Amino acid sequence: MRALVQLVMAACVMAGYTHAMIYYVDTQGDDSQPGSAGAPFRTLMRGVLAAGPGDIVLVRDGVYGHENAVTAGDSPNGEASPVVLLNSGAPDAWIVIKAEHKWGATLDCEMLCDAYIDLRNASCVEIQDFVITGGYKEGIHSNDAAHNIILRGNRIEFIGNRSTSTSFGLDGMYTNPNCYGFLIDGNVFHDIGRIGPSQLDHGLYLQGSNFTITNNVFYNITSGWSIQMADGLTDVLIANNTFAFPNQGGRGGQIMMWNTQSNVVIENNLFYEPIGYAIARFRSSVSNCGINHNLVFGASGMMANSSGCTLDTANQIGSDPMFVNASSQPYDFHLQANSPAIGGGVSIPGVIADSQGILVSVSAPDIGAYAFVPAAP
Repeated sequence: MRALVQLVMAACVMAGYTHAMIYYVDTQGDDSQPGSAGAPFRTLMRGVLAAGPGDIVLVRDGVYGHENAVTAGDSPNGEASPVVLLNSGAPDAWIVIKAEHKWGATLDCEMLCDAYIDLRNASCVEIQDFVITGGYKEGIHSNDAAHNIILRGNRIEFIGNRSTSTSFGLDGMYTNPNCYGFLIDGNVFHDIGRIGPSQLDHGLYLQGSNFTITNNVFYNITSGWSIQMADGLTDVLIANNTFAFPNQGGRGGQIMMWNTQSNVVIENNLFYEPIGYAIARFRSSVSNCGINHNLVFGASGMMANSSGCTLDTANQIGSDPMFVNASSQPYDFHLQANSPAIGGGVSIPGVIADSQGILVSVSAPDIGAYAFVPAAP
């Protein structure tokens, strides 16, 4: 199982690269300009069209709306996205699309576009530090064969907050079975899903192979599960994430295993107040699955049926993680000084920092997305 962790991390970690150009995007820019610091583009789509291997698209503070991308409603035909990735980087020269200041640039579908970013068949692309909000269906859509994608440091929020009876899920990010090589690190997913009870909506709906999901925070995913491990998902590491609060439909779990998965590692995660168990299963068949060094609070245990999975005795069941504030917004899921999550994790090759870039203990990392930092004297 440890070899699997190393394999997944090695496949997803971004290679070194050199920057060829920096293209700027500004709400006051002009798409007919060259995209320089003094003459920026106005839309992110224009920036990604200009970028090639090794380039950076730097998006200045402001709100970027749906442009001309308008949903056709709940019809499955077509996806209307303001940004469609048509260019790819290279293994040694990634394209980096990032906010100039973390969470300063908001990509807002305004509940008019289906998803703000459509990955298409892009590869070797990193998307970093945005607020992605207001998607009619999703925040990020990937129904082709995107691979070697990094999603880091973003807030994906208020997706699909509408009344609908569609059988299609509303998700923070969706990937299909052709996708592989994703690193999803240090993001915050919250308030995702439709109005009214449902079990169809998710922070992440994942099909494909080779996913590394680390250091993320999931909360208020009330109409389904934080992570849907869909049929056929394989080679996945879910580590050092924080999951908070139950879904409103009354169904258990914050991770769902549906149908078949293989080569799964779930460790160092903090599950806070799921209904019943931390991990739910439906028609589930899993092979080569290790679940260890997690903390579960406010639930009966890790999972009702552990067939196909090895549960380590180092999982903590019933211990209060002692968050700074989990009772009212704005929530603060950092750990207090006496939290049992401190030092309760296991070392994971390649995971060397927490959600905020703070270096973690090599021998005994903390459980959850945030490493504890003692107050300065």
